[in-house]
Amino acid sequence: MTPREETGRLRTVTGTIATSDITGPVLSHEHLQLDLRWPARPQLAASDPSRWLDEEKAVQRELNTLRKDHGLGLVVDLTCSGMGRNAAALARISAGARVAVVAGTGVFTEPFHPPFVREVLAPGTAVPFEGTSSQPTGTPQYEARGAIPQSEPRRSGGTTPQAPRYDSRHSGGTTPQAPRYDYSGGPSAVDRLAERLLAEVGFGMDGTNSLPGVIGEIGTWGEAPTETEELCLRAAAQAARYSGLSVATYGRAGLAQLEILASAGLAPERVAVGQQDRVDDPAQHRKIAELGGYVSFGTLGLAGTDPAALGAGVRRVMDLLEAGHADRVLLSTGVSRMAQVARYGGAGFGYLFDTFLPALRAAGADEATLGAILHDNPLRWLTGS
Repeated sequence: MTPREETGRLRTVTGTIATSDITGPVLSHEHLQLDLRWPARPQLAASDPSRWLDEEKAVQRELNTLRKDHGLGLVVDLTCSGMGRNAAALARISAGARVAVVAGTGVFTEPFHPPFVREVLAPGTAVPFEGTSSQPTGTPQYEARGAIPQSEPRRSGGTTPQAPRYDSRHSGGTTPQAPRYDYSGGPSAVDRLAERLLAEVGFGMDGTNSLPGVIGEIGTWGEAPTETEELCLRAAAQAARYSGLSVATYGRAGLAQLEILASAGLAPERVAVGQQDRVDDPAQHRKIAELGGYVSFGTLGLAGTDPAALGAGVRRVMDLLEAGHADRVLLSTGVSRMAQVARYGGAGFGYLFDTFLPALRAAGADEATLGAILHDNPLRWLTGS
């Protein structure tokens, strides 16, 4: 394990730096190297031969240009285990572009979980109880043979609440279902998963001495967390609490993810809830912000030149600004495949600066607000300061 990081410091792939060293905008959700072409569990997700990014020099040139033209100061690469992360390549890109890069540890969604996740969970994965569903809401009950989860902080009264279960309607405010688990072995599985993440936090990624500076992106492939994804989220929360790193999530089930992480003891202000530009639910966005989480509009580049898609993205951001939640917004282009790189005809990493920000300005966003969103918000999320 590794001790908690000092507040106000950033772990980058080329070393630890002070947040004051970052004076320009931050891209808070990007992929500089990625490979999701074939999932580890094909029955859970279709293969996609286009779902990869491996163009080191082209990416480096783009970031270098953004540094010169827009003052780009930092890129957060959310390519964790199971996504083709390459820490050595990230360090080369960062050094060549002269742009700081924060890399992620953790595991992606269940179809892309690396083998060690199933190996860790196999001895005692949490499963639903057999039998009736008459258990009342409130304090969860545990089967007598199962140990109370040691990874959860104790609450007053001596009970240890567990992350609630959710149905696919959670984004509309559905009340969480009563938790009904058999935790014989489950807690130790969460502990073991957290230890795997903390090993990278303490000793480096992919056989290098580059240390991760964030946990993620970790989350859900479908409309709601699976049992395995929920355990991985809980492990991420445990690792985050110990290391002081923040968490980035992936998937449409954003509110459920935030509530799971919070129930596992992680402060919401350390969580960037991802893919919210793909969720047309202003109520969910406001709820995430009200709870203290960051609403990450991190794949804005997917809108491309489609006026309707661009307008919808602008409207979602402006809804939060007008509701007084500008300090909970994160923006990024979200490049994740070769076709999106400028060299191959895509909008590239500069889409945020060249297309989306001008549209936000036209909609009424002022420069001071945009400056805070692009600089202050991601640094505050990453450091907890």
